[in-house]
Amino acid sequence: MNWKFLLKWIYDRPLEKGAFLGDTYKIDKCVGMGGYGIIYKCTNIKTGQQYVAKQLRPSKALKLKERQRFLSEIDLLASLHHKQIPRLVDTIHSDKEAFYIMEYVEGLNIEDLLFYQKQTFSELEALKLIDKLLTAVDYLHKEHIFHDDIRPPNILLKGDNLYLIDFGLAKKVSDSKAALERKQDDFYDIGECLLFLLYSTYTGKRKRKGSWLDELVLNDATVELLKKLLGIDEGYPDVPSLREDLDRTIKKLLLL
Repeated sequence: MNWKFLLKWIYDRPLEKGAFLGDTYKIDKCVGMGGYGIIYKCTNIKTGQQYVAKQLRPSKALKLKERQRFLSEIDLLASLHHKQIPRLVDTIHSDKEAFYIMEYVEGLNIEDLLFYQKQTFSELEALKLIDKLLTAVDYLHKEHIFHDDIRPPNILLKGDNLYLIDFGLAKKVSDSKAALERKQDDFYDIGECLLFLLYSTYTGKRKRKGSWLDELVLNDATVELLKKLLGIDEGYPDVPSLREDLDRTIKKLLLL
């Protein structure tokens, strides 16, 4: 028997609709479950305002180390103040459970847009979206914080606005060598996100061992940008140098 699976099955059932978090918030529904946390949409019963609650999985909360890690995540979120990052609103925790409450953004993540709504992004549209993402990433890097999980499901779009969410793997790093490695990890993730967007207009048949270099028809400047992001060529030292190339690529496409 898989005892880890059994433990999760026993402890990690999502809270039901109508359950209360403290004496202020009521669960509307569970909107997601990961290996580390359970995400809910909830309502402040005093104001009617909607929020997002993240619960540390109860099986994780049994361990002091995991509770401390979750509290560290809360501390990091409390330090963030940027319009593209939903703000921390409240925390609820005890010896047996832990939650935090975040600002609710009524948007759709890029994964849902691409794979469920089948939305497509032109090369120019994809680059402009990455440009918006870089604003949030630049803020984080200036604070010596590295997200380490920049993926389509963690990028929300609401109209013309973009938000970066889920800081469960984010770290504040002061050591310069470690910071450089973390920075390149974030850039690699951005490169992969850009590829997901660019493949949204691809109509050919994906080959098992095919490469995006063979399958996608892109401007040379976009190809060079991707090569640097993905570590094929020498990478970018920081966001400003990346943005310089990105701006130049966008301007080139606008002239076509």
